[in-house]
Amino acid sequence: MALNPIYDCDVSDKATPYRFEREMVAPIVSHLPSIFEALKGQRTLLLREQAIGAVVPDLLFGIWSGDLPRCSGLNLVSRQILAWLCVQKKADSAELLSEHLFISEKATYAAVSALERLGAISKRTSGEVELRPEFNISESIYLVAIEVKLKRWREALLQAMQYRSFADEAYVAVDARQVRITADVRAMFVSSGVGLFLQSGRSIEKMIDAQARTPQPSVERLFALSKFATSGLYCLA
Repeated sequence: MALNPIYDCDVSDKATPYRFEREMVAPIVSHLPSIFEALKGQRTLLLREQAIGAVVPDLLFGIWSGDLPRCSGLNLVSRQILAWLCVQKKADSAELLSEHLFISEKATYAAVSALERLGAISKRTSGEVELRPEFNISESIYLVAIEVKLKRWREALLQAMQYRSFADEAYVAVDARQVRITADVRAMFVSSGVGLFLQSGRSIEKMIDAQARTPQPSVERLFALSKFATSGLYCLA
């Protein structure tokens, strides 16, 4: 792959600066299958402006194989327990879960019962609580979050850095005709692990690759995954 791959579609030398951020979205969407290639048999889905905790990525793109675990309908305590079990795999008892997560025993017992009904965990007669492998949220889906801005790259970078807590890759997309990428700007993106797209008309250049990493299981990542598991038809597949 070229150092800075460029994805073109009806490119015009007379392309003018974008007026609105929403105008930038369609070219990105059209190029997503080329930029993030799914393997044969994998499923992909694009979500627009979905709130994940306190942040709202402009685009959230998921790639996965098989069926996603159904995590919808869980309250915050259930999500916290499920995220904790994705790391620890099992707990000797619900009481210990309560101690580890600083949650009341009453709330913990109710959450464990909900997760057991969902099929996310198994509870043994000894009291041990264990996560079922198919509900390991860290390995279920590959998430790419993208923040789109005309020229406010600093603001976009700060937002994208927050996306790294739940996304495997985070990117900022800016209008190439309104932002000058200096060595200092490039260094800030590289050091933060956030990637950068430059758009000009319907041409998109991947200026900086995002640092790919699978985040630790968290309530935010679980919530993001559940958005894909309950979003109906798969698109861009």
